[in-house]
Amino acid sequence: MKSSRIVLFIFGVIAALAVLCAVFPEEGVLGLRFPRLSDVLSAAEPATGLSPEELVELRRESVLAAQRDEYQVFFREDPARFYLPDDDIRFFDALFAAFDRAEQEPVRIVHYGDSQIEEDRITGTIRERLQDRFGGSGPGMMPARRYATPRVGGGSTAELQRFFSYGDASYRAGIRQYGPYADFTRLDTVSTFNFYPVSRKDADHFERATLVAGNLRGTLGVRSRDDKRSVEPGGPLSFVRFELPDSSTHFSLTASGYADLYGILLDGKTGIRMDNVAMRGSSGAIFTAMDASQLQAFYKEENVRLIMLQYGGNSVPYLKSDKQIGDYAASVRKQIQLLRALAPEAAILFIGPSDMSTVVSGKRRTYPMLAGFVDSLRIAATESGAAYWDIYGVMGGENSMVQWVSARPPLAGPDYVHFTLAGSRKIGDMFCDALLLYYDYYRWRKQNGKRYFLAHRWLLVPEGQE
Repeated sequence: MKSSRIVLFIFGVIAALAVLCAVFPEEGVLGLRFPRLSDVLSAAEPATGLSPEELVELRRESVLAAQRDEYQVFFREDPARFYLPDDDIRFFDALFAAFDRAEQEPVRIVHYGDSQIEEDRITGTIRERLQDRFGGSGPGMMPARRYATPRVGGGSTAELQRFFSYGDASYRAGIRQYGPYADFTRLDTVSTFNFYPVSRKDADHFERATLVAGNLRGTLGVRSRDDKRSVEPGGPLSFVRFELPDSSTHFSLTASGYADLYGILLDGKTGIRMDNVAMRGSSGAIFTAMDASQLQAFYKEENVRLIMLQYGGNSVPYLKSDKQIGDYAASVRKQIQLLRALAPEAAILFIGPSDMSTVVSGKRRTYPMLAGFVDSLRIAATESGAAYWDIYGVMGGENSMVQWVSARPPLAGPDYVHFTLAGSRKIGDMFCDALLLYYDYYRWRKQNGKRYFLAHRWLLVPEGQE
């Protein structure tokens, strides 16, 4: 068959189909249906009129928008999200940039809290996760006294007096110079401090030890093995550093003279360094009563880029009125404002209290004032320029503590207040999962351009306040 006849045949078939599309009933006949002619013609037209390159870019932007939306759902709705000042997703950007440089410029995090974080609970999990991601090693600050965590033990050969600026007033020193941890041991003789792994299996490794001291009355002698130092009075703090063999698990230091010892830092040479500072019985309203020059000197010297404040639980059982809640929130504002001024490079993060149970009519129930207390703390923190993380909400909110206690294995203890080791690990993991999601979005924004950040920011701005 000639090509001209083939062409005529094809056009004839097309014309016949077109006539059928135009006249065939829309509802069909005997189950047979044809598409409408307008549908066929519109389908034949280009969908967008875009070039192939523009179509590829459109698809890419669609994928990016979907990814962005997944992040946004978490940031807006998930109980584990961070509440940020002005809902500004850039709040942690400087911290995350520091994390990315941590192998060249080590970053220190200080986690202050009450008895909920004693023995490195919660802190230890966060430290381990961040060091795995960004490098680093070591348990951070160890007090210059008998002390132990699940992984590191320590003690001194002399019985030295301890002072701290919280809790029982009989432990006050009558001064403001309590050091960066609100706690010190007074050296007035010769004492050796030893640190060692609690078990070989879970030994913490470190490559640097730093004695932090102050209030020197004359020369302070410090020796580690054959390395001897003499430290003269001067400045709010003295830092005495010793470089150690890689992957050290033991450290011993002998000090002589008269000085206040604030702690020994056991760290890696690079990466993330994180201190656990547990204050049993403390409300956290302590920083405004401490020596500001010491705090400022420590935060600057050690490149502290995140200060975590985990308080409020000790006050919950005694809250009876909105005025008490307001007074506590006002104190929180003052602490945050001071720390922001003393550590302008650091992000401040307040972690609120967990759910806590009391007996009401014979049943375990959440303390009546707790939910309102949490709301007030969140507002006080974010309006003062700090982020807020809500353990109460993360646990499940009202009466969730009962479920944590009854879990198998138990995630909280029989006092219906404190987490078990398993519960502490769970909270630490939930915290890190959230923080690292914000970090991943920070990296995503850097890779995909400012316009996507702007789109995200637009969704976080309350309606009518654009």
